[in-house]
Amino acid sequence: MGRRYPKPPVVEALCEIFTAGSAWDPTIPGMLYQRVHHRFPIRGQSRDVEIEVNVGAAAPATKVTPSEPRSRFSREDGSRMIQVGRDLVVVNQLHPYPAFEEWRPEILETLEIYRELAKPSKVGRIGLRYLNRIVIPETEVSLERYFQLYPELPKALGSLHGTFMLRIELPTETPGHQLIVTFGSAPREEEGTQAFVLDLYDLVPTLHFDAVPVRIEEAHAHIERAFEAIITDATRALFQE
Repeated sequence: MGRRYPKPPVVEALCEIFTAGSAWDPTIPGMLYQRVHHRFPIRGQSRDVEIEVNVGAAAPATKVTPSEPRSRFSREDGSRMIQVGRDLVVVNQLHPYPAFEEWRPEILETLEIYRELAKPSKVGRIGLRYLNRIVIPETEVSLERYFQLYPELPKALGSLHGTFMLRIELPTETPGHQLIVTFGSAPREEEGTQAFVLDLYDLVPTLHFDAVPVRIEEAHAHIERAFEAIITDATRALFQE
């Protein structure tokens, strides 16, 4: 059990599960909606695009290909959402973020319903992601007071800098996982404050559905450990630990 914060900085957490070999057809979202509509009554659809850029001897060519639509089902208060598509299940947890132990069963239950309907043959990979927005009530922030991770400049360039973005891929204590940490400036919403985004994304390939609960637990442990290692006690005080 990790630390508890009455005011956690999580603005969105999501778990995406990519499967393979599903017997997908357009009726599956409707059947899934019938199973979850009492919890997720608001129904919608989204469509992403895939952009491919080919650079060769001639002028660069850009190809934009619409991807298959995703069906999404949301709570009335917008705090949680399910997205499903061909070989894809995503469960989004928005504000307010509950304990992981309360959110995790929703992920597993949604996947189980998807398995019954789409009958995928295996899991390709799992991604667990936490997007944190950390607001510090100061006009000028000493990063080392609030974070263990921050940009350091050569002395010849001085100590002052503007907006920044750091991206680091880290090994984890559990083999097979890849933890991607992105930390940087964020637009401020109030005068007299500075805001930062801390994006923690754990990816793991898995082939067996039976391994999904364990892999999600491992991914959460990696994210929780990285989060606590990056912030300081001054930051924890902002979350009213």
